[in-house]
Amino acid sequence: MDAKAKESVFRQIDLLKDDLLNLVIETVKIRSINPTYTGVSYEEELGGETRVNEYVKPVMEKIGLTTDLFEQEKGRANLVGTLKGSGGGKSLIFNGHVDVVPPGPDDQWTVAGPWSGEIVGDRIYGRGSCDMKGGNAAAIMALRAIREAGITLKGDVTIESVVGEEMMNTEAGTGAVIDRGYKADAAVVVEPSGPPYRLGIIPASPGVFYMVCTIRGKAVHASMRDELVRAGGGGAAIGVSSIDKAMIIYEGLRQLEEQWGQTKSHPMFTRPGHFTLHPGVVTGGPNGAFVISEESTLHYAIWHSPYDTPEQVKKEVEDQIARFAATDPWLRENPPTVQWPLWWPPYDVDPESPLCRTLASCVEETLGEPAKFYGFAAVDDAAFLNRAGIPAVSIGPGSLTVAHAPNEHVEIRELLDCARIYALTMLEWCGF
Repeated sequence: MDAKAKESVFRQIDLLKDDLLNLVIETVKIRSINPTYTGVSYEEELGGETRVNEYVKPVMEKIGLTTDLFEQEKGRANLVGTLKGSGGGKSLIFNGHVDVVPPGPDDQWTVAGPWSGEIVGDRIYGRGSCDMKGGNAAAIMALRAIREAGITLKGDVTIESVVGEEMMNTEAGTGAVIDRGYKADAAVVVEPSGPPYRLGIIPASPGVFYMVCTIRGKAVHASMRDELVRAGGGGAAIGVSSIDKAMIIYEGLRQLEEQWGQTKSHPMFTRPGHFTLHPGVVTGGPNGAFVISEESTLHYAIWHSPYDTPEQVKKEVEDQIARFAATDPWLRENPPTVQWPLWWPPYDVDPESPLCRTLASCVEETLGEPAKFYGFAAVDDAAFLNRAGIPAVSIGPGSLTVAHAPNEHVEIRELLDCARIYALTMLEWCGF
């Protein structure tokens, strides 16, 4: 890295500290709950994402970016800002989402309010401060620092401020931006990349399925349960508890999860046990405790290794369900049905790839220690960028231990360090 350029850009980032913090604060104050989030009113929350991007648009334009504010889904505007290079360099995208999850009860926010953007100590508090308006602001201010240092990049830099990530509305957000023609030689997703380390580099994430398994029973008055569970009773001729049968399938999937813990691995994940089958919701029939339940559903989040194909995961799960259903006379005749309403694909970028090595050198230049690579615990839009042929990894300020939680916050020192890393990455990757 050119020492003079680094010193100049770092000096500008220090001078821009107040502007960086203000951009985080003001965007956190804008309520931008994903309108498709479970349990919220679409009509009431629609427009918050757009308001964030309308606020950010003149900030980008002041730096000299050409902006594109557009809607793929009505009322949900993405913002793309592009700074054209002088030519001869590689292009780079910084991608971040502006939608957030609901804050939960206000009384659980014991440090500062969810829409306050308040600075308490060395942190900015509020929903979205960590996930991920802080990262968005750091990318914008990194590019501004380069401009104000008087440096002209050779390659293009594009900053994407997108909607919909929290509910995989990629067709409205990142996917729509890709379809609109925004491509580059590489991309950085500014997702909070802790834990286990601050500002680690994420070259891989699991895939995740949402799976629903429906188990049928046979309704009868709840007083007849003894006929179903006691020796000598009428059994299935009287009724069948779908909840009892669902527990057979639950146990089968629990055993499969245990097998995965011993057999599924990936070098970017510290232990094989990260890949799990999480039973998030178990529902019985609609008639309460006084009717033997005639239908139950098991709702699962299935986190799988990047090495596994979606077809392979589905087959393993469905085979296990069929195997355990075959142990029960009722389920043999009335097999469960399985639906797969959602799949978020994994990604897996070689840590020795040019993008990863560039980021690693910039992290080391900034933090004074070797960069740390590890697999992302969750999922993000880097998956869709990679599937579009744009090598993409994630690194950003904040930690998943506070994202989506009461008292969500981002540390000010991480915002500044991250802006430095992003700026060096622009210099190294794009050239100047």
